[in-house]
Amino acid sequence: MDQKLQRVNWMIPVLAGVFAGLLGICMMSFFSIRFSTGDNTVMVDFRQLAIMISFYYGGAWSGLISAIMIGVYRLFSGEPLQFSSWVGFGNAMFTYVVTSLCMRGPRETSLKIWFRAIIATLLVYIVAVTILQAITHIELNLFFGLLYICAGLFAYYIIRYIQRADDTLTMTREAANHDFLTQLYNPRAFDRLFRQTIVDAREHQRSFALLVVDIDFFKKINDSYGHLNGDTVLVQVAEVLGRTIRPGDYCARKGGEEFAVILNECDERQAVELAEEIRTAMEQHTFVLEEGQSIQLTVSIGVSCYPLTAPEQLFPEADRALYQAKENGRNRVALADCTPAE
Repeated sequence: MDQKLQRVNWMIPVLAGVFAGLLGICMMSFFSIRFSTGDNTVMVDFRQLAIMISFYYGGAWSGLISAIMIGVYRLFSGEPLQFSSWVGFGNAMFTYVVTSLCMRGPRETSLKIWFRAIIATLLVYIVAVTILQAITHIELNLFFGLLYICAGLFAYYIIRYIQRADDTLTMTREAANHDFLTQLYNPRAFDRLFRQTIVDAREHQRSFALLVVDIDFFKKINDSYGHLNGDTVLVQVAEVLGRTIRPGDYCARKGGEEFAVILNECDERQAVELAEEIRTAMEQHTFVLEEGQSIQLTVSIGVSCYPLTAPEQLFPEADRALYQAKENGRNRVALADCTPAE
């Protein structure tokens, strides 16, 4: 799972850069004004905005990719190689440079910073047309400058709207999949992950383990210190679990004081060892209550493993092992009896 996330995170700036590069190329191909000055052909368009948008969404690497794509296309855009082609290539690269100097990073740009980048990239355009001695087309350049500023501001409000909608969707998804108190997976999300883990384990012939973790004498904590402190304890238990399990494992609050953990690619011996690590971490942790009081607590853990236990029996067997751990004195790990998978 972590490897998949790293791959997705690495691909985001690449895809953003390629998409923005193609957008800039389309602007040059279909939405540009061309006029001749001497032996050169000058193209007036909004390709610089594509580089800015790319930098906004994907950061420096994304902006560089789009700038190179746009610059190379301008260099070989159908006409015989001209001096203006090299100026166009330099325009794209200098646009990237001034954008990187103006903007902090992906999605961290205020309207003030964005407007500063618009003016800076417009100055790059002015320098380019001055080099090409095309500044004599004063009306066209003034019109383009005004239109460029308006288009840049419009683009900013569009991408900010999209970002807010994306953030709202992310928050909604997080709320739907995570427990409101501990921020661990909730039962519905965990059950979905559990089913997918079974499918992956069968397909790739991998083992995995299920842990059911229950706080010992949690009712006494609620009765003695109140439910608010009980919630405080639950949050800290979730934090200890999060620190103890491995990257790529899943942890959920199943309800009340009970938690569940999926240990991916884990055999019976490893599962018991990791469960013992969790039990020891809980026993050694000092839980701090709202009034500053400190308490100690313990957990009991039931363990079941696939393929030693059939998938449909993993939860019942882990629960049975948990009950056995409670019956044998609590603060211990119990391994389920095997119910072989078919």
